[in-house]
Amino acid sequence: MKIKKSQNLTKINIANLIAPIISSRSIADILEKEIKGVDAKSINLDFSKVKFISRSAAHALLLLKEKIETKTFNKKEVNFVNANNDIAEMLRIVAANRAFPKDKKFQFNPKKVSINSLLKKAVI
Repeated sequence: MKIKKSQNLTKINIANLIAPIISSRSIADILEKEIKGVDAKSINLDFSKVKFISRSAAHALLLLKEKIETKTFNKKEVNFVNANNDIAEMLRIVAANRAFPKDKKFQFNPKKVSINSLLKKAVI
């Protein structure tokens, strides 16, 4: 069953609605449409049977959760439930990177080296 509804709570089974392997940001668009059509104030996104979620899909889910929970009209609570350790860890890592983004980007500054000088060092 994709969606299980009660009066105040709706449970959406992600694996049945989308797939057991989630690797695209399009998950947010699909879920947003489903959530908009629900009257309940609390939504549980059920990750049982979901085996993998990509970093980009996790990011899109977190943005959607934030968007739905901070709306001024028709605000809803969104919870992630029954996630395996890998999915929970991916969501935590992406959430942490959103909270504390890296300040400094890695800079690659290669030095020009002649092949002959490398060959001389290798022979020694």
